[in-house]
Amino acid sequence: MVALEELKATVLRMEQRLNALKDARVEELMKAYRELVPRFERDFEDERERLLSRGGALMLVQQAWKERA
Repeated sequence: MVALEELKATVLRMEQRLNALKDARVEELMKAYRELVPRFERDFEDERERLLSRGGALMLVQQAWKERA
């Protein structure tokens, strides 16, 4: 099982990388992602579940960007 600190670091790296892209669609999706983060915090008591949810959402944003490239 992946350590909690490693999950945190991965989510942070993904957020930073996607936030740095100069793509209107990615910016729109990241805005929606930032709106979802508080909901993940409310809906999931376990930090691992919150981080995995965030990571999954970020993977969708990343995939949308790759399909446009």
